[in-house]
Amino acid sequence: MSAKQKPKQDEPREIELKLELASGMAEDLLAHPALAKARPLPKQSGQLHAVYFDTDDYALHREGISLRIRRKKGKAVQTIKAEGPHKGIAMDRGEWETPVDGELDLSAATGTPLEKLVADKALRARIQPAFRVETDRKAFEAKFDGAVIEMAFDRAKATGGDKATAFSEVELELRQGDAGALFAFARRLSEAAPLRLSTLAKSERGYRLLDGGPLSPFRSEKIKLSKDATCAEAFQVIARSCLAQMVQNESLVRLTQEPAALHQMRVGLRRLRAAISLFRAQLLTDSESAEIRDNLRWAGQALGAARDLDVFIERLRSLEDAAPDPSQMEEIERRRTEAYRDLIETLESRRFMDVILQTAAWIEDGAWRAAGENGRKSARRHSARDFAKAELSRRFKRIRKLAKHLRDVDDEERHELRIRIKKLRYGTEFFASLFKSGKAQKRRKAFSSLLEELQENLGDLNDLAVGGSFALYLPAVPPKRLERQRAKLLDRSEAALAAFAKADPFWL
Repeated sequence: MSAKQKPKQDEPREIELKLELASGMAEDLLAHPALAKARPLPKQSGQLHAVYFDTDDYALHREGISLRIRRKKGKAVQTIKAEGPHKGIAMDRGEWETPVDGELDLSAATGTPLEKLVADKALRARIQPAFRVETDRKAFEAKFDGAVIEMAFDRAKATGGDKATAFSEVELELRQGDAGALFAFARRLSEAAPLRLSTLAKSERGYRLLDGGPLSPFRSEKIKLSKDATCAEAFQVIARSCLAQMVQNESLVRLTQEPAALHQMRVGLRRLRAAISLFRAQLLTDSESAEIRDNLRWAGQALGAARDLDVFIERLRSLEDAAPDPSQMEEIERRRTEAYRDLIETLESRRFMDVILQTAAWIEDGAWRAAGENGRKSARRHSARDFAKAELSRRFKRIRKLAKHLRDVDDEERHELRIRIKKLRYGTEFFASLFKSGKAQKRRKAFSSLLEELQENLGDLNDLAVGGSFALYLPAVPPKRLERQRAKLLDRSEAALAAFAKADPFWL
């Protein structure tokens, strides 16, 4: 079985939420009233010494598998973990534990995703210690919202090669009950100390030390929906993926301040807002969902200034002969530095952290999922495939209608058309797995290509219309040349819209 294949129903599962704790806030967290009622777990607490194993080319890691031996109080336990089918904020992994005498026991891989890999004798022979993680742990068991949750507060240090990194984190592992309780409990704990959602397992921190190269931004992963998924199930899978992309890149933005990381973080946020828009009338009509929309709009505005400067600097560097003089570039770079300073301050604020926690909790167990009147309950259970057909058709029809008057409307209305096109493009991506036939896939690729072309052309038109606060740094463009550029873009947009209007919907 492939390591990333869908797990069997009887596989042991680990559902775990990780949170980063700001330095110096441990005592505030441990003094939270919710932990005063929690039962200490002395057997799970103490010093943990873990060695992680892999091949020299990280074959296990590439397959989503971690293999470790953890020693505590003279006893050693071997653990195999494997990623679940859907990556999200909560880590949902297969987990298999075996007491050992301190050495690897690869016979315990039988029946696990590791079995297929270690069947290769050459690969098996190359498995060796890769890095180690030393942890000082305090563990508790808490009952919250009908769930039993094991909480571990860890002060840890990962060491790989000649590099090391120290970190503090909170692990919330579901022992009994619904996964939504993990997020609700995390929000409760964040009242005492700022907690940041994290998608980094301890093993991943070790691999990052070994890699040593620049960290790549996290791009959106393909959404995989089951053919019989309900609307509620589909929205959760989609929203989890979008939020995970945002959170993964947020950590890179704080670490590297790289434009590509901020771009992908913003893409994750826009995808999430588009998903909410798509499902809004069907599922998300409650007041909590409205609050989430407002919060995410604020978060998007917080990312805007720095990203706009990144795009503008990239544009200036592409001008070559017409680029601004060095003093102007120095002023723009200074403004970018200030924008990133403000951005990092926002990302590290309690408000931003709570917006992310609140959004995650809402996705998992928000008011929109609660049992209510028959109409709401029926909407949640409605076929996602049928919903996708109706929603994509409605949006397609609306865009075709607006497109007929492209030259007659003002710049603001054209910008609104671009936003509608972007949402339809994301919807095309979200629901692609529900329409798998060869004909549907061919149509979808052509459909997506047209949407991308339209989005780009209308975006360029919007740039010409808005100008922006950076116009003084651009070389002066004669009005007639601007008008020619505008006319050319309108021609391109009209041609693309004409082709789009005749496109065959892949969902029908």
